Amino acid sequence: MIAIPATGYDAFDVDACAERGIVVSNVRGYAVNTVPEHTMALILALRRSLPGYRSDVVAGKWQEAGQFCFFSHPVRDLAGSVLGIFGEGVIGQRVAKLGEAFEMRVLFGAHKGVLGLGPLYTPFDEVLATADVITLHCPLLPETRNMLAMPEFRQMKKRPLIINCGRGGLVDEADLVKALDLGMISGIGFDCLTSEPPAPQNALLTVLDRPNVIVTPHIAWGSIEAMQTVWQQVICHIESFNEGRPTHAVRSPVKSVPPASAAIAGHGT
Repeated sequence: MIAIPATGYDAFDVDACAERGIVVSNVRGYAVNTVPEHTMALILALRRSLPGYRSDVVAGKWQEAGQFCFFSHPVRDLAGSVLGIFGEGVIGQRVAKLGEAFEMRVLFGAHKGVLGLGPLYTPFDEVLATADVITLHCPLLPETRNMLAMPEFRQMKKRPLIINCGRGGLVDEADLVKALDLGMISGIGFDCLTSEPPAPQNALLTVLDRPNVIVTPHIAWGSIEAMQTVWQQVICHIESFNEGRPTHAVRSPVKSVPPASAAIAGHGT
């Protein structure tokens, strides 16, 4: 049995595990508060240019200005803006509620290249063209890898913020930086990258000092409360497996489950 203290399991060959009778269990629902709150923190910070203003104050620019207000970066309200969400799971739904609390208009984007998903969804291309903020909460699958790249950035009419607290690999990071340089987007807020820690050649490392870029080290999931929930679930899964009733199995084993033997895999992508 493999107990994964994370929801994503793309790093595991679950088919091979199923063929060998190995149960793979993941944790679910633990991030329903921590990731949406981190997402909104990135959105608010970038929409109101907080990183830039903090740097200016630290550098003494406000003090040198000689005026009580010092405007060096744009400040925008969230109310009345459009929030485009890709990923309609529990985290995406909670982000939507937070966005609505700020009086944003929320659009759930349809899956790329898929039509007819129902009234909950706005066509993929329409979200790209109309959103002021685009936030990603999708699993990393072959069909979602690099779902945002230069062709998609060219469709973005409102220079949106691009937020990724979902999975590294959902965005072509080199194209993302090019889009920022070309003015196709107005800012970047990322908590997960294609490789973690980032490889030296990662394009995002070249723009970390910009006031409209925030990269955090895969911590959106990691509130104290969420960590407690993660390990409670891991312990529960191991105990349930030892009792002969596996829980949260991501794929049913083909063969009968062998004698109890559990391993815990580290959190991450």
